[in-house]
Amino acid sequence: MAEISNRALPKGSTVLVTGANGFLGAHIADQFLAQGYKVRGTVRDTKRDAWLVDHFGKLYGKDNFTLVAVTEMEKEGAFDEAVKGVDAVAHSAGVMSFDPNPKKVIPITVAGAVNALKSAYAEPCVKRFVLTSSASAALNANPPAGLVITEGTWNEQAVKEAWADPPYTPERAPTVYYASKTQSEQAVWNFHKENRAKRPDLVVNSVLPHYIFGPTLDPVHHGFRSTARFVVDLWLGQITDYHRGIQRPWFVDARDAALLHVAGVVFADLEDQRIFAFGGAFTWDAVLDVLRKHDPLRKLPGNFSAEVDTTVIEPRDKAESLLRRFGNLGWRNLEESVVANVQGVDAAT
Repeated sequence: MAEISNRALPKGSTVLVTGANGFLGAHIADQFLAQGYKVRGTVRDTKRDAWLVDHFGKLYGKDNFTLVAVTEMEKEGAFDEAVKGVDAVAHSAGVMSFDPNPKKVIPITVAGAVNALKSAYAEPCVKRFVLTSSASAALNANPPAGLVITEGTWNEQAVKEAWADPPYTPERAPTVYYASKTQSEQAVWNFHKENRAKRPDLVVNSVLPHYIFGPTLDPVHHGFRSTARFVVDLWLGQITDYHRGIQRPWFVDARDAALLHVAGVVFADLEDQRIFAFGGAFTWDAVLDVLRKHDPLRKLPGNFSAEVDTTVIEPRDKAESLLRRFGNLGWRNLEESVVANVQGVDAAT
């Protein structure tokens, strides 16, 4: 691990990580702790997620990670108590219900993100704010060939389709999720633009991860959540509608995506940036090839998807350079991420 000069926040500072029980949220907490920071995590139910306190306590000391409850992030002032005394906020909490009704997803996601930022603005000691956005805030699952994505690209198509008239049929669920990420990130940037004169010392960044693979922190307590489940399903012999619907995907390892959140808080020269966490384009056939190599005797589905995405992600190299500043070699590759993704699956199922 490389030593970082000119940190925006010294080691020992406290970072609030919202949604600390999520697949990515837990990794964000882990990476901040590994970098020498203290973490206060928000969850809906502190008793249910008390395992996180035990897990991080064993790794980093019992006083470096604490949990607080935020039951309804969409309520005004939801994070006011949680931010008291912290130095930075990493807002990872979101709505992962995949409900096809936009009214049940988008307003909650937008309000939660803006409420977290409002609370950061209201607490003078908070100096950095980083938002977990999504690659889907910039592009749809199956973009047209040769599309070029820049830092100013937004997924307005998803917003239009998500808010189209009912019926809200199940196949609309992914589009509603994409729109929730698009509109919540836009709302954060708009609030910051309109209010930054009040807090010129508060820096905002966002991270846009694509499909997140990699290890779960605890196979039994944490399980295999979010897009990590896609690899697990293949490992268990199942091809789902999500696999067939996502024809030309990208991935990023959870540890890399989390470390980019740390970059958004720690690097003093990183201000008002959208950080594109696109580790690499891949195919489901390539994932199956990795799984076969990992366990040649395991019965796995046959190949079914070999089309590689040709989208040009212009900001991707900038994000990779941030990982190198931590002493990493760059993006973790697909094999490393996929193999880590299935560790502990058989013991936990």
